[in-house]
Amino acid sequence: MEQQTLIRILASCVFAAGLSGCSTTGGPSTNISSILQDTTGQNGRACIDAGDIRGYGVLEKNVISIDAFNKYYLATVLPGCTNLEVSTRAIFEQRFAEVCGGGMDSVRTGGDNCTIRSIFEFEDRSEAFAAHEQALAKQAEIKKAQDN
Repeated sequence: MEQQTLIRILASCVFAAGLSGCSTTGGPSTNISSILQDTTGQNGRACIDAGDIRGYGVLEKNVISIDAFNKYYLATVLPGCTNLEVSTRAIFEQRFAEVCGGGMDSVRTGGDNCTIRSIFEFEDRSEAFAAHEQALAKQAEIKKAQDN
């Protein structure tokens, strides 16, 4: 009897937590990584051979464009990475020979160690930049709808 009561209490707690999570989200996410996942259909877990990285640039405070040997990538970092936009160089730190999305690898700039949230792969620079522009437009649309 006590076991059934415990199970009911746990089930009630899980249900209440689920309802609480649903009621506080307030609609679609404005997180650029989530929007890129939605607009590209990719899961953000692409990997880049660290030796193939030829250069990088910061498109906005949380998005890095990466030029690799035969592909182009957009990487997003977790919030709080303050030196990324002003740093003149970056070191991509990885556990193995690849830098991957998913929160295990990072990029070090100046005084920051920025965790890479997601990496998205594209055939070329123009495709990557078009996806970024589309994601920014979607982000602005979501923010505007939430403000109304």
